[in-house]
Amino acid sequence: MTRNITSSQDTAARRRAVAMTRNEKVSKTVARMVAKEIADRGLAPGSALEAESEMARRFGVGRASVREGLRLLEAQGLVTVRQGLGGGPIVSEPSGSEFGDTLSMYLQARDVSFREVADAALEMEGLAAAMLADRVAAGEDVDLDTLAGKRIHPDMSNDEVIDTAVGFHRMLREMSGNYILTLTGSALAHIYTDRILEAHPHEWSESEREGFSGPHEQIHAAIAAGDPERARSLAREHMREVIERLSALNPRMLDERVAWH
Repeated sequence: MTRNITSSQDTAARRRAVAMTRNEKVSKTVARMVAKEIADRGLAPGSALEAESEMARRFGVGRASVREGLRLLEAQGLVTVRQGLGGGPIVSEPSGSEFGDTLSMYLQARDVSFREVADAALEMEGLAAAMLADRVAAGEDVDLDTLAGKRIHPDMSNDEVIDTAVGFHRMLREMSGNYILTLTGSALAHIYTDRILEAHPHEWSESEREGFSGPHEQIHAAIAAGDPERARSLAREHMREVIERLSALNPRMLDERVAWH
């Protein structure tokens, strides 16, 4: 009996919350409340959410508003709506690629160039390296073996070189200890990485491979030594060299406007 009363009170509270936000679209209110519930309940990626009909009943809104609200969340990578028998909304894990797609829309509207994105990414990589070195210096239990494992070998294919080089920087951001930096840095990397790599159609030469592996080893050593300023400087300089080397193959590329795909 107590559970039913509590459930009724919760439903009434949600309906009041919807009613109090009539100045915004009902679908946006629904999306905001579903996102809050996911966070409040600590739902992991893959967790099933209730059916659209049940959400509509609890929130006191039409199913069309719920459906549109879920689409808003799906566009942001927070929810995936499975179709067909046994389908429905499930929690997903937003990544830098989804955030990058949304960010690119704003950058396109403001006529932002790839040069600005590359400059911001350069600073982000330096900050990530410095923060990871700070963690080491503070005595935190940081496993740097995974980062060290992102080494480029002479017998690697082109795709393996790219995956390893990009993976090193992704790992660097993820190990920084700051989710905001990880997400934002990954979003910027998502925007510019593929575009910049398009300028390199041929086989990676030995010197180009060394242009990744040598600096990566130096950055790793500075982090392992707990030297944040050296780690920051090395990461920034490495990023600058990579960007300059690849953009030289297409000098106009950095001045192109970011496009929303």
